[in-house]
Amino acid sequence: MQDYTELRELGFRGGLETHQQLATAKKLFCHCPTRIRNDEHHQEILRHMRPTLSEFGEYDGTALMEFKTKKQVHYLLYNDSVCTYEMDDTPPFQTNPEAIKTALQLAMMFNMSLVDELHITRKQYLDGSIPTGFQRTAIVGVNGSIPFLGRKLNFIQMSMEEDACREVSDIGHHVVYRTDRLSIPLVEPVTAPELYTPAEMAIAAKLIGETMRSTHLVRRGIGSVRQDVNVSIRGGTRIEIKGVAKIGYIEDLSKIEAYRQKALLDLRHLLKTSDLTADRIKAEYTELTKVQAAGEGFDPGQLETKDHKAAAMILKNFKQFINWPTQPGLTFMDELRGRVRVIACLEYDPTLTEATEALKANLGMSLSPDDAVLVFAGPQEDLETTVKEVKIRIEEAYQGVPPETRQALPGGNTDFERILPGADRMYPDTDLPPQPIPADTFERLQKLLPKKPWERRISYRNLGLSDHLMDRLFNLELCDLYDDLLNTAELKPKSMASLLADRMRGSRRAGKDWMKALGEERIKDTIVWCSTNGITAKGSRYILDWLSGNPTSTPEEALTAVKPLAEAVTGEDK
Repeated sequence: MQDYTELRELGFRGGLETHQQLATAKKLFCHCPTRIRNDEHHQEILRHMRPTLSEFGEYDGTALMEFKTKKQVHYLLYNDSVCTYEMDDTPPFQTNPEAIKTALQLAMMFNMSLVDELHITRKQYLDGSIPTGFQRTAIVGVNGSIPFLGRKLNFIQMSMEEDACREVSDIGHHVVYRTDRLSIPLVEPVTAPELYTPAEMAIAAKLIGETMRSTHLVRRGIGSVRQDVNVSIRGGTRIEIKGVAKIGYIEDLSKIEAYRQKALLDLRHLLKTSDLTADRIKAEYTELTKVQAAGEGFDPGQLETKDHKAAAMILKNFKQFINWPTQPGLTFMDELRGRVRVIACLEYDPTLTEATEALKANLGMSLSPDDAVLVFAGPQEDLETTVKEVKIRIEEAYQGVPPETRQALPGGNTDFERILPGADRMYPDTDLPPQPIPADTFERLQKLLPKKPWERRISYRNLGLSDHLMDRLFNLELCDLYDDLLNTAELKPKSMASLLADRMRGSRRAGKDWMKALGEERIKDTIVWCSTNGITAKGSRYILDWLSGNPTSTPEEALTAVKPLAEAVTGEDK
């Protein structure tokens, strides 16, 4: 494990928000089926988003930022799995009872205090990912904890909410969303900010995932679970890395974000001890001629066709700061690029670049080697937005680390996504009244809970299972099957775990999918039959491989067909 002494000394703190889709048949507030699809859509609609006042008469900063982008939002619709509720044309139905029960069970797995009445609230989303402009959400549990690395991993709360659309493309002022994922129920357990190294972040994410999957009540597959990774260091602020799809990415993302904050704090110190003050940065630009634009790599014909202009922004005495390293291979220039890319929606790549020496000389201004000149192109309205956002981001650099939501990039770097939302984007829902939960519900659901993963790991370790085998059993959701076989099959625990966790997986990759062809119950019955008849775990593999290709046959027929293979290993791991 990597040594994180320096990050501990920097005051590293982390927390996780895990968005896990529920395996319900229908969506959260309508009767549409939950289907992930990539087939041709049936219809398309176009919308524009605008912010609304909170109940306190205030606008959320993120909503105002999204409004500045002037995005045109395109939705790809499916007639058989998207309805008028998702488009905000009809009121919601009562909350899906299957989703409520599932969410409560998951909250129980984290030992939370449960609510006895469901209160639906609205959370503004103006990035277009939800056509209504808000997400309906409700808290189902608070103040939970589970065992973690010799201490407790504490949870602030768990919410149940509807999922958003999937982004297809985002180019210029046009963003396209596929609506198949829209309104699928999900839960969001939120940990306390009590993870103290990037490694702990990844370990916690793995444990949270195992805990929810052990119930068999959640969806599997790419996109069904996404982590929001929250990181800060002493003197910095909470940064949310949004929608991390794989646990394997979390450690590097957390580490690089912590050092990015350190770099920004060091930059703040340099700025404040320099002669340059924030008020000397002017939100102004100079239009370039066709010849100047061509010299900076812009195609004059393309600019003219789109009625775009190339421009330059002069930052006096700022060159040393523009090139200040912030992430591996990135500098403060990339901080500016990210902000401009999102808010000004410039279509050119790179969004911002430093001017050539030839342009600096050609501008006819008394520029010194310490001056930075930024070059960009787009419609006049976007050029004005660009210089304003550059000025705002530089002013923020004098304050340190601005609170942001950032998107994960390959390799562990991040880029700006939006300003971190505040409490002003939450307000009560006016369509759904509070929904009481019957008192006997909790007792009934408690009886349905499986063993907790940490309890199972203790018992599995006592049986001699390696971490590798345990990880496979949990990840493939085979723990219940394995526990049943421990009581019914006369095989060594380690050999049986290897049969389920390794050999079944290997056979599936070879085109012999036991689970799909036979189902869990027949797999169990076959393994019990094999052990009763003196066939080992290794021999059972040949029986199950043959049956997966001949699912209507019996184990006796399978043994006859593969007898030489099965007998070759009979008795060796009984």
